Amino acid sequence: MGNVTEVVFDEDCTICKACADWLIRRDEHHRLLCTPSSRCTWSDAGAMPFTTTLVVRTSSGQTFFASSAVAASLSELTGLWGLVGKWVLFLNRSTLLRSYHDRWYYAFARRRVAISNGLVRVHLLDQSCRVPKK
Repeated sequence: MGNVTEVVFDEDCTICKACADWLIRRDEHHRLLCTPSSRCTWSDAGAMPFTTTLVVRTSSGQTFFASSAVAASLSELTGLWGLVGKWVLFLNRSTLLRSYHDRWYYAFARRRVAISNGLVRVHLLDQSCRVPKK
């Protein structure tokens, strides 16, 4: 697959899909491959927590979750977004900072259905997340 970073997202989440589309539009060097979780072909895909977190695997085989996955995705972009991604990846080398960033990531993820409903109301999304409530 070459020098490509694969971003695997929960296809039932319209926020995840919108974010994947946003990444694709900004990926000037075509370094990202955004894949819905049902189409992931990794041999260990069955063990991945796709419905609760973003999962990113780099061309070198490194796998990232949660805030580090977002940062790894952004780091492949050019300009300010790429710098932000690289900076957060650097900060996340600290277990304490990664834990803090992940806490915010998961707080958002737990509320993504409600957040998507609000984004639909203000016409920023076409439909709400279809993530089943637990």
